[in-house]
Amino acid sequence: MSLNVQGQRKPNQVNSPSNIKKPMISSLIFNCRAPINIPNSSQVSPQNSEQNLLKPIHSHKGSQVDVTNLTKLIKQNKSPTIEAFDSQNTQFSSSQQLQALFAKAKEITQNKQKPQIVKQQVQQIQTQSINQLKELFNDNLYCRNTFHFHFVVGIGGFGKVWKVEHKKTAQIYAMKEMSKALIITKKSVNSVMNERILLSQLKHPFLVNMNYAYQDRETLYLIMDYMSGGDLRYHIGRMRKFNEEQTRFFVACIFLSLEYVHDSKIIHRDIKPENLVLDNKGYVHLTDFGIARIMKLENSSDTSGTPGYMAPEVMYRQNHTYAADYYALGVIAYEFMLGRRPYVGRSRQEIRDQIMAKQVQIKKSEIPDNWSLEGADFINRLLQRKPQQRLGFNGSQEIRQHPWFLNFPWQKLSNFELVPPFLPNRTEDNFDQKQILIEDEENNELIQQNLLVLKDPTTQDLFQGYEFNVNQNQNKISSTTDQSSSSSSKHSRNFSQQIEKQQYFENGNK
Repeated sequence: MSLNVQGQRKPNQVNSPSNIKKPMISSLIFNCRAPINIPNSSQVSPQNSEQNLLKPIHSHKGSQVDVTNLTKLIKQNKSPTIEAFDSQNTQFSSSQQLQALFAKAKEITQNKQKPQIVKQQVQQIQTQSINQLKELFNDNLYCRNTFHFHFVVGIGGFGKVWKVEHKKTAQIYAMKEMSKALIITKKSVNSVMNERILLSQLKHPFLVNMNYAYQDRETLYLIMDYMSGGDLRYHIGRMRKFNEEQTRFFVACIFLSLEYVHDSKIIHRDIKPENLVLDNKGYVHLTDFGIARIMKLENSSDTSGTPGYMAPEVMYRQNHTYAADYYALGVIAYEFMLGRRPYVGRSRQEIRDQIMAKQVQIKKSEIPDNWSLEGADFINRLLQRKPQQRLGFNGSQEIRQHPWFLNFPWQKLSNFELVPPFLPNRTEDNFDQKQILIEDEENNELIQQNLLVLKDPTTQDLFQGYEFNVNQNQNKISSTTDQSSSSSSKHSRNFSQQIEKQQYFENGNK
């Protein structure tokens, strides 16, 4: 993902620590030699961004902005008027700099203000834009100078995941490197920013916690806890099935993370093996809060998640609660026991048809050797199609008090005092290197095809406030699982207000 002198991408070098992008700031916002992309709230989308390019309505002399003839040009221009570009409630809103520029132009036409005064004000706006890019450049330098890059350990939806080392503390982290071009093209700005906001307020031993976040002109960097044991999808592929002791331990770890998330009034909505990763000792941690939501009935009816793990009420766009996460937990436990998911289909519609056709139940004849009836009953009760009948619907205590967890040492698990029954291989890479190469090449091709979107001067505004430092965060939630309910309610209200204010929720995210 590095750039050469001409700004062209070098051939893909997946595991090379030298494959590091050097951000360029020579192409500045408000460079009058290039058209300015003005988003129209009724038309703009990543697909038609080129169609929204308007010709500049001002001339230039060198690096100075000449607005002497701006009034005359505006009057002659038959394109949409200045009023048409007023700020509206749209996901791709125009930047503050552009709004200020057009406000000054409007002021000329209405008040006949002297162009020379406006010229000075426009130059001030241009300087602010340059400073904004310099800040992004400095953030990138700080990020690159702070961490040593080891190698790529995975591929996400928007770029690589690196194993990095903090140069001063020698602490190992995982760094998600996400292309802004891919994020915008895949209409995932809300998802990425939503995850950043939630992670800044969450911290728990059984989560993959965020420690730092940076950005430059083309990329977001999310520095997370490093988990060297690989994800459960990788281990399911190798093991196919797990025994009852291993399954109970995995389920208990996942439950503790969900209990904390639910106490914080959040529904994860994407519980699946790919989002459950093991540390080097074998404990399971929950990650990926991209489509998580604050628990509110009025905005919990959209369809989000992964087919095969989605609860029936989510698939049918009904209001859903924390019980949707417990259904997904039941699917995973079923997969651990029998080596397959309860409902399998090539499409979402096929899975929906199967769910409508029958309620899956593990029969006594299907229970593997050395598995108990209590284990099968626990899974069956999690897989109930009606959420009101599902284990956990009335609270997390239903999980803890089920006979399958009779006398289970929850406190020792919380303190990491148990010996995990499944240990990841510490001498091997617990990820598929071949699959990483394939997915990285696909991402690089998409990035090349969609770099044009970054020329839109409003792009950086979409990621405003992404930076984060855990050492400077003053609003962390206590990492203990026995926090008071009043504290949880207070923090969850703060979550909801902060996210709603920045309009990062997107309905219908699939």
